[in-house]
Amino acid sequence: MKKTIMYFVTWFWYITMQQTTNKIVPALRNVFLANNGANRAFVRRFQGTERYKDINFVLCKITYFGRNRVGAMIIMMGLPSTGHVITARLNLGKTAHDITMQARNIKSKITGNSNVTFSPGEIAALGTEINTYEDAHGAAKDLAYDAMNKTLKSYLVRIQAAADANTSGEQIVIIQSTGCIVQGVGGRSEQVFDGFQGIASGSIVLTGPAASGHAFHEWWYSANGTVWERIQGTVEANTLVTGLIAGQNAWFRHQIINSEGGTGMSQPIKLMVS
Repeated sequence: MKKTIMYFVTWFWYITMQQTTNKIVPALRNVFLANNGANRAFVRRFQGTERYKDINFVLCKITYFGRNRVGAMIIMMGLPSTGHVITARLNLGKTAHDITMQARNIKSKITGNSNVTFSPGEIAALGTEINTYEDAHGAAKDLAYDAMNKTLKSYLVRIQAAADANTSGEQIVIIQSTGCIVQGVGGRSEQVFDGFQGIASGSIVLTGPAASGHAFHEWWYSANGTVWERIQGTVEANTLVTGLIAGQNAWFRHQIINSEGGTGMSQPIKLMVS
């Protein structure tokens, strides 16, 4: 009975707030909605379409609902911390070639993916849309892009949900396993070398500045700030460090390596391991 009441309460809230939401969402990148059946259906239907084309919907748990002293409805959602949101992005690029290559990369990596399950029919449908986009020209190419992008964004919702549901500190691993990239820390701000505590004990998430071309991210760790050891490098601008000692400080450095060599080691950052 309680679930039924919550469903209708949230649906009523969505209907009454729809006009306001339609005015607000075009200026945002993340829009937070209560995680219920009505909103999940809404996200599946509208993610990546028309006025929501550049919107990433984030479904959040309802922590309280009721009414205040004058009878106005109150719905409280558990929102993620704005500083530690790990957000998946498609990273399709700007040129038709880059868009096609990244779409095919995502298709390849979600095939048989153990972190996020996609059916053979869904994989085949995406492959058809990619081929249609690649072969199209003019106005037909724009239409083909919209169809492919809508499909990819609907898949992105499921990838993000799988990452959000993970409680062992492997959100970044899950996102990267699908071919998507991690936006990092700080929402819209430019990503710089930084780090924060992972969910699992003894883990640290590191993020680096974006690099162009065929660059490589080199990561370094020190237990005392003096003696350094190299961590496994990545092509992505983030990595998860595990196996650290909780309650102790850890130091990290970062460097981008491109075709001309190292671009310069960053200043060390010191983080407390939880």
